[in-house]
Amino acid sequence: MKKGLGTKAMRLGCALALFAACAGGMWAQSAKTTTIHIYQTKIEIDKALKEVAEIYKRQHPNVDFVIDSVSDNYTTGLKTKFAGGQAPDIFVVLGGSDLELWQSNLADLSDQAWAKDMDDLARTGITGKDGKVYGMPVSIEGYGYAYNKALFEKAGVKTTPKTLSELKAAVAKLKAAGIQPMTGAYMDWYQAGMFMVNMGIARQPDPEAFIAALNDGKASFVGNKIFKEVAEFIQYDFSNCASPMNTGFNQQTSAFIGEKVAITLNGNWLQPSIDSTNPKMRPGLMPMPIDDDAKANDMLYAGVTGYWSVNKDSPAKEESEKFLSWLTTTKEGRACFTDKLLFIPAFKSFSANAKVIGALNTDLSDYLKQGKVYGIYNSRYPSGGAELFGQAVQKLVAGKLDVDGFLQELQDRWTQLKN
Repeated sequence: MKKGLGTKAMRLGCALALFAACAGGMWAQSAKTTTIHIYQTKIEIDKALKEVAEIYKRQHPNVDFVIDSVSDNYTTGLKTKFAGGQAPDIFVVLGGSDLELWQSNLADLSDQAWAKDMDDLARTGITGKDGKVYGMPVSIEGYGYAYNKALFEKAGVKTTPKTLSELKAAVAKLKAAGIQPMTGAYMDWYQAGMFMVNMGIARQPDPEAFIAALNDGKASFVGNKIFKEVAEFIQYDFSNCASPMNTGFNQQTSAFIGEKVAITLNGNWLQPSIDSTNPKMRPGLMPMPIDDDAKANDMLYAGVTGYWSVNKDSPAKEESEKFLSWLTTTKEGRACFTDKLLFIPAFKSFSANAKVIGALNTDLSDYLKQGKVYGIYNSRYPSGGAELFGQAVQKLVAGKLDVDGFLQELQDRWTQLKN
C-alpha cells in the first residue's frame, strides 16, 4: 500500500510538475506576444489590410496587430500619438519634406532586402540626406478623374474627354440625361491641397526646377499661366458638384460608388472600395483637362504617395521590419500585396496582377506603360503646406478669393512656411 501510495504520489507530483512546466511554457509564450500598431492613411484598404494581418498572424501566432486607418488630420493625429507616448510602430511618411519632419523618429531600413529592390522613382522620396532609406513604398498610385462608364453611355458620351471643351460637352450631356455630373470633397482640405495644387506644379516644364526656384524666391505662383488655368479649372469643377462644401471623402466615395454621380477626382486607391461595395460597377480613370491641348491633357498624375516607416524606438521594431519584409519578399506576402491590397508595386522583382487589379489600376498601368503621366510632388511642399494650400482652394471656391488672390495666397503660404 505504501509503495502504491508512493508511486501514485510520485506520479501525481510528476503530473503536477509537467502541468506547471506546460503552464509556465504557455505563460512564457503568451508573454512574448508582440503587438504591431499600424497607423496609416489609406482607409480604403482598412479591411484588406486587416485580412493580410490575419494571414501573417496564422504563420506568426505571437504577433498581434492594431490597425488605425485615418484619412483626415492624419499628421495632427500622428503628432498627438507621439506626444502622448502612444507612438505607432509602423506609420506612413509621405517622403520629401515629410521625411525631414519625421526622420529623427525613423528606423534606418537600408539593410532590408526590399530596399535594394525599389524602383528609382520610389527611392528618391524616402532617402535622407545621409543616403539612408527610411521607408518602404506603399504603392505606385495615380489619380485623375474617376468616371462611371455606364453613366457616360447612358448620357451618350462616347469618348473620354481629353480637352476642357470635351469635358464641358460631356458634363452638359450628363446634365441633360438627368445625371449629376460631378462630386468633390471640398469640405476637407486634403484632396484640394494634395492633388489639385499638385496639378499646377506637375505641369510646369521642369517641376523640380520650379520647386527649387520657389524655395529660392526666384519663381512665384503669381502670374504663372499654368496655375491660373488650374485655378479656373478648380472653379469649374466646383461649380458642377452637388453641395461640395458639405461633402467629405466618405460622402464623395459613397456617391460615386453608389453610381449617383458620374465623375470625381480620385485615384486607383479607390479600387478596393469598389470591389467590396459595388463589384459590378464599370469605372475608369481619365484625364483632368485644364485647357484644349489634347496631348498635354491626355495624362494622369502618378508617383509613390506614401511610405511605411518604422518607429526606431518601437518595442516592436524587429517584428515590424519582419512584417514589411514578409509582405515584399515572400510568395505569400507578395500575393497579399498585389491581390488583397491591390497595390501596384514600386519594386523591380514583382508587379501587379493584371487579372485582379481592376479597371482603375488597369487604366493607370496603361498610362504608365505609355509614359503619359505627370508626377506627384506634394511631398516636396514645405512642411504643413498641403493643409494651407487646401484651405486656399476652399477660399477660392467659396468666393473669398479671386484667381489672382488665390495665387497670391499660395505664394504667401509657401514663403511663410519656408521662412
